[in-house]
Amino acid sequence: MLIPLISTNATEATLKAASLPEPLTLDVALSLIEQQHPDLRYIEAGLKNAQSNLQQTLSNNDLNISVKADVRWIEPSVLSTNQKQEDHRLGLYVNKTLYDFGRSSAQVDVASQQIINKSLQYINAQQRQYINVMKRYFDVVLADLQFYRYNEEMAVAYIQFDRIQIRKKLGQYTETDVAEKDLEYKRIRRLRSHSQNQQRVTRSLLAQALNRPNSLPSTVEKPELDVISRKLPDIEELQKKVKENNPVLGALRAKLAAAKNNIRFAYASDNPTLTGGFEAFSYERETSASNKWQATITLDVPLWSGDRVDAAVAKAKAKVYKIKAELAQQELAAQQQVLELWLGIETLKIKYDEVVAGMDFTELSLDKSRALYELEVTSDLGYSMVRFSEAERKVVQTDFDIALAWAQLDALSGKLLNKLVEISIKNKEPLL
Repeated sequence: MLIPLISTNATEATLKAASLPEPLTLDVALSLIEQQHPDLRYIEAGLKNAQSNLQQTLSNNDLNISVKADVRWIEPSVLSTNQKQEDHRLGLYVNKTLYDFGRSSAQVDVASQQIINKSLQYINAQQRQYINVMKRYFDVVLADLQFYRYNEEMAVAYIQFDRIQIRKKLGQYTETDVAEKDLEYKRIRRLRSHSQNQQRVTRSLLAQALNRPNSLPSTVEKPELDVISRKLPDIEELQKKVKENNPVLGALRAKLAAAKNNIRFAYASDNPTLTGGFEAFSYERETSASNKWQATITLDVPLWSGDRVDAAVAKAKAKVYKIKAELAQQELAAQQQVLELWLGIETLKIKYDEVVAGMDFTELSLDKSRALYELEVTSDLGYSMVRFSEAERKVVQTDFDIALAWAQLDALSGKLLNKLVEISIKNKEPLL
């Protein structure tokens, strides 16, 4: 079992103040994911709490040593041979639970499984954060491409509007024609303004995903992804791997194991307790009953506890039943999610062939328009450039959609991050 690293030397203020490198690349952005992000710190707090619970459980039966001082004055009995009024006493007490017949071992097993549960939840949170940064980065690139597309289209629309105004004065077009071109220009200008705003919005979301809200990247490079050539495994093999290695399912199995150990603890709650003790005293006023020291071994056997044990066992069993149902639900949901992603990738690959063909066609059309423009035969070069920009954006978006789908599949099988390749959720050792 891999334990997520939850310590860092960098302070939160330093991380938020750090500037993002320019230009920003996808690899760099993913490498900048750090554990001080609020989403990860929230899960980390649960992991730390589980670790402290185990530490506390392990220490419940530790040796207890204490010193007690009694300072008192008395009026001794007339029959006492020692008539001193100072009756001070200093005592040393040593106590330890020697055996509790399974109660503490059940508690330790519960706490250990809780750590496994929180560790896998933390791994799942890391993977979600990784995918979120990918998506936010892709959104920035797509927003830039969208802006470039509308920027080109607005320039073409303005030229068309300006040209028709001139020709209207020559009597070649009517007022209605001018109004139509004016409306078209203003529509494109609105879309360009919106796409420009989206550039800022997507950069802000990316900066927040990287926990650097005050450092918006100005230049973001388009990543070169190699996801089209990646082959899909058999769906049955993939579903089996997800069932075995999915962090969410692993966390629920650990939660189920903890709940089963809670049943053991409930049964053992009225078991006998064997304790040992040692006491040593120093007296200011000694009598015949003043012991210098004493050692004891005590067996405490409960004889009757009413229905408290049965109630605790019933409650623990009900929790096990609920977690089993939750685990079954999540297993079904994971299988369905794998199927949908698997089929979605197949569909996206077919779509990718389509949009690439569309881009090739628009590129040929652009070359044709450019040649005709140079021969002054036609003047639709601007619109051809816009169509090519839009076709290129569709190719990039499809490429990104495939990459995100693969990332989600890798996350489901617990191997999205290189350092988390093949998480073993069968380990039942406490993670310390």
